[in-house]
Amino acid sequence: MDLKELIIENQNLIYKITHYFKNYNNKEDLFQAGCIGLVKAYKKYDPNFNAKFTTFAFPYILGEMRKYVREDKGIK
Repeated sequence: MDLKELIIENQNLIYKITHYFKNYNNKEDLFQAGCIGLVKAYKKYDPNFNAKFTTFAFPYILGEMRKYVREDKGIK
């Protein structure tokens, strides 16, 4: 599976996680950060973990979004 297919297949998950950041205005930037987290999770995922990929990827996506928001607040 290439990265474009991976992102398209999981875009609903990424958009759903952006709702954790209600006070943050730029949802598209959060989506991009979530895509980075998704790719990192894909590279580290092993099907032998006995977990669904989306369950495995969730903390990676959320972590990248938190990191982005934290770094963005410091720039202003």
